[in-house]
Amino acid sequence: MSTKLYSINHFNNTLDVFEATEKIYSSKWFMEFGKMGSEVFNNEEKIIYFITKKFKFWKWKMVFSIKDDKGNLTEFISQNNKKTIYSIDVNEITYELKIHHKKKKSIFKNGDKIAEFDESYIVKKPDDSIKVQLLDKKDLEICFLLFSCLKIGDTELNGKSILTSQKQLEPNDDPWS
Repeated sequence: MSTKLYSINHFNNTLDVFEATEKIYSSKWFMEFGKMGSEVFNNEEKIIYFITKKFKFWKWKMVFSIKDDKGNLTEFISQNNKKTIYSIDVNEITYELKIHHKKKKSIFKNGDKIAEFDESYIVKKPDDSIKVQLLDKKDLEICFLLFSCLKIGDTELNGKSILTSQKQLEPNDDPWS
């Protein structure tokens, strides 16, 4: 299994994903009339997705409404009360994101792991970037989109000020690094 390596730079409310030195995608989050949202851009700075973050109080679920540039609307929804597993169906393909120990996140496509994000480097060196490993470059767009959803509201300075208990996170049964 060979993986392709990418890096994500996180500065204030902006995420930029790079392959070597070439910027491929970026996203910027903002607050608008009490709602938090984000826009995802391609390398030509055209908006390809618009994300709105909502918390459904009665169902106790976090929901990200995602609208693409063609106007199609989908939802990325937390699957448990701990908000460590999220799922979305796109073109009859189910993507699932799991949050693991040691600041790692994995993305699964129909049950098979396709990506791993490693933020553990940032704790040691704040200027370092987030490491991304992918099986296939075709999945970079959707993986970056899902990762961007979780980063709405985070800056590199306040990352997560409250430490989540490691017992509440999902086990990483197949770590890549």
